[in-house]
Amino acid sequence: MTAGAVASRPAWLQEPTLAWRPAVHGVVLCARPHDLADCLGPNAVGAAVAVGPPAAGHDHLCGLQELLAVLLPAVREARPEVPERHAEVLALLTRPEDAQAPRGRFVPVSETASLGTTRRISRESHITAGWIDRAARFLVDALPVLGERPVLVLDAFDRWDRISVRILYRTVLLADQQGRGITVRGLLKDGGSLFLERLSGQRAVGVCGVLPPTAETLPGAPGAPGASGASGLAVEPWHSDGSAGPLRAIGDAIALQNFERADLLIAAHLAAVGGDPGRADDTADLIRLQAISEAQTGRIDSAVAKLERSLELAGKPELRAHLNYLVALLVTKRKDDTDTARTFYLRGLECLDELAEPGVDAQVERAWILNGLALAAAIDARETSDAERRDRLFQSAFELEFDAFRMVREMPGDSAFYLRYNLSHNLAFLLQITGRHRQAEEFLRSVSATMLGTGRPEFFVPHHYAIAVLQLRRGSHEEAAASFAAAVRVAHTLRDPFHLEKLLAAAGYTDLRRGDHPGAARHYRDAARTARRLCDETAFAQDLAGLLWALTLQGARWDRHTLAAARIWYPEAAGAYDRGAGRDELAEALTAAGADISPPSSKLPSYLPAVDLEGLPGRDLNRFLAGITARENPSGLLTQSSADGTTGAGDALGAGGPEGGGAAARKAAGPGGPVVNGVSGFGRAVVGGGRA
Repeated sequence: MTAGAVASRPAWLQEPTLAWRPAVHGVVLCARPHDLADCLGPNAVGAAVAVGPPAAGHDHLCGLQELLAVLLPAVREARPEVPERHAEVLALLTRPEDAQAPRGRFVPVSETASLGTTRRISRESHITAGWIDRAARFLVDALPVLGERPVLVLDAFDRWDRISVRILYRTVLLADQQGRGITVRGLLKDGGSLFLERLSGQRAVGVCGVLPPTAETLPGAPGAPGASGASGLAVEPWHSDGSAGPLRAIGDAIALQNFERADLLIAAHLAAVGGDPGRADDTADLIRLQAISEAQTGRIDSAVAKLERSLELAGKPELRAHLNYLVALLVTKRKDDTDTARTFYLRGLECLDELAEPGVDAQVERAWILNGLALAAAIDARETSDAERRDRLFQSAFELEFDAFRMVREMPGDSAFYLRYNLSHNLAFLLQITGRHRQAEEFLRSVSATMLGTGRPEFFVPHHYAIAVLQLRRGSHEEAAASFAAAVRVAHTLRDPFHLEKLLAAAGYTDLRRGDHPGAARHYRDAARTARRLCDETAFAQDLAGLLWALTLQGARWDRHTLAAARIWYPEAAGAYDRGAGRDELAEALTAAGADISPPSSKLPSYLPAVDLEGLPGRDLNRFLAGITARENPSGLLTQSSADGTTGAGDALGAGGPEGGGAAARKAAGPGGPVVNGVSGFGRAVVGGGRA
């Protein structure tokens, strides 16, 4: 596989239409008993399609299995070409007839994704989002066999697993955009949930009655109502000295963001472990996973409390160190409390100091803790206005990262490999945020060589993107444009519309910076078309803004498709255009309308909130550390182009990274340490392991 591989241009990029309005209805959650006619009107009765309740347990795809039981026989008989066209995703949605293994893995979760979720408390859902989108597109194509505008009446909708709910909600959005009305009536049987409460806040969701109060603890977990035996799950006996299968199953459920399933599995294993004092470490490990599940759903205080409870139980120094690390990482990422974080990191190091002969696990834990301390130092450096203190903190961050890297440089095993994957790219990120963009690029090329040498295309997209951002930040716009173009080509071959939208928008931003307004218009138009296809409101608004600014800076006309979209999303600016406003007045109208663009972040997103429906942290840690703003008004380019006839603008990503840190990097490396041009490492990540 080479970066120059080219796929045919997708159909949605050939579609000239840009205008669309996000769905404002389609899902109704019925929290009180009432008949269908009272709920949705008399016409809904004839269009109703009853879908039975899934079994308890929130198994992966349990909800969708009930819908497919109704849909697949009908679509295979009436429109056999539809399942054939979607055969790839159907293979993941359906259970093989003679399978002995539990159904519903949906997307095989890689060890890296599982580690990223449980080790770094991050969401690694980008690949899953792609399959969810494909599954929804199958349903949009298939559901018309049940009626022109079917009304799906889902019994016990609160028993549906989160993956199935995401697929179904996305189906409603896509069908609305395509003019194919699909209505979902979800009947709540057992009560509400944290996820349904969040879902009820979506634009296209209505509620009949009042959702029941949401318990702070997920069903089946210790402390939840009816927790004793509530899970109803039979689990195999497990011990930490034996197979890690149960922990992997829980990790997979967390990685797939099927948190109810994860907590039910944990509850079942906790019940199996019982009060056996000889299994205190096993109990602590299970509660640790429960804390991670809670942290992923925003219940930070409860997660910290559970980790502290785990610390009371745990005996092994390596496990106690890991638990201290997790508490520290949580309060760093979610509470911005680096002082408390350092206290827990240092406690973790003290746990490891108890070991007379630390093994591989202990050394890996120590390296992760040093990595966490480096993150805390980098955050403090970005927050201080004292230049000397900033330099000291960045020097400390470099030293900690280099120490961690030396520790695991030659260490065997998947865990050490994954850690090197992070540490090497954390070092590149530190070079970036201290203003050493060229050195960061050289370093990143060096540490990525082994991965790229495998020829696997999924490695090329993040690599080209990261290189392009570094080139853009140092003002090498032509090089950045070429690197973004290479990433776009590979994303096309991967059929990855989520990353493709970000890459096209980044290419458009780069074109604006280098004064190529026609190129910017072309890229932003394709980005907007892609965002429209994905029903991503935030991305579409920013991409359309980029297109309007590119046309305005160029002094070009707005074609009818662009103008139709502007009338919906930026009516003030469209009104100014209709009045025949000149370039300066159009720029003022775009500014007044809030038509901001988004500078490319230092890292492609690893999860998609528009698909996951899980919300976002209060702060984008990547942008904060790199000094890249989330929104930018391009009106300054108009002023500059009027003054000197150009629009090139050096480092234009937000406020930019603070200068300095070069001496700190050289000093931290020390004799025998990694050097900017020669260290061997793998993968992509940032200080602290990715987006907050």
